[in-house]
Amino acid sequence: MKKLILLAGLAITLLSCRAMYGHEAKFTMGMSETEFKEKNKPDFVSANEGGRTIYRTMYVGTGYKFFFFKEGKLVRYENGTRPDDYLYMN
Repeated sequence: MKKLILLAGLAITLLSCRAMYGHEAKFTMGMSETEFKEKNKPDFVSANEGGRTIYRTMYVGTGYKFFFFKEGKLVRYENGTRPDDYLYMN
């Protein structure tokens, strides 16, 4: 019984850490914006009239990642260290 309680406590701890720290972004180049938002929990950071949209994800293990969409398709991604690094990426 003690082992069962210990295993349950360990499982709860591991699952709560994953929920708190998130997970690595899942993506493929050319995927649709809708599919990207379904597979990940990105933060919307920017859009312009040219059909370009930028999303950001954060994972403790790898830091910030920025995903650039043009006309609804993923065309580029970049790693960053700060939440506003997308401002300095051309």
